[in-house]
Amino acid sequence: MPRRLCALLCLVALACPPSPGQTPDPAARLVIPEGTEIQLILRDPLSSKLSEAGDEIVATVRRDVIVDGRRLILQGTEVLGRVTLAQPAGRPLKGGRLHVTFERVRLEGEEQRLSALIKSASDFARDEKVKSDGEGTLNGGKSGGQVLQNVGLAGGLGGLGASIIILASAKENVLGDAGMSAGGAAAGAAVLGGSVVAGVLLTKGKEVRLDPGAIIRLKLERPLAIE
Repeated sequence: MPRRLCALLCLVALACPPSPGQTPDPAARLVIPEGTEIQLILRDPLSSKLSEAGDEIVATVRRDVIVDGRRLILQGTEVLGRVTLAQPAGRPLKGGRLHVTFERVRLEGEEQRLSALIKSASDFARDEKVKSDGEGTLNGGKSGGQVLQNVGLAGGLGGLGASIIILASAKENVLGDAGMSAGGAAAGAAVLGGSVVAGVLLTKGKEVRLDPGAIIRLKLERPLAIE
């Protein structure tokens, strides 16, 4: 009788397994949800001017990725990617553009697909932070210091030209009204204004440059299942 009862209990247990709420399924937690931020440390240099589409990039995870108290990706894990766009800076004030796609993560010696976009990059060696455009492309933006330098240079050259025009205008009037003609003043002002505009037009935007050790912030676009 005890043997029959034991067999009956075993059959009941097999037919009615415990619910997930009572006994957690370890595999159910091995998923990193969409939107999770993963910080990487860049191993290779990147530049919107010098990098080329197709260049392979390697970075390592800066901090453990923890979900529900479990370390699913450990610090130092390699994440692999490639440059998909490298556009140098141009004139006027056109910043460089750089897009890097990190698409694989190396877990226990095996590579696994990854879908993520870059949110931003911080280069502490340069004390610079580069934000993405929402689609993962890093933009160099404008160089305020270079704008002022070029405007100052062009303004100085323009001031010299304006002074020549004004002096010539005054010389023409020395026998007449002993003053500077309105046309000379207007011409001088036009030269100065044109010089400032020329200084702006001659200024390039900033390149996107990231040295090894720069921090990349990724955002998962899709859940990542850890196998």
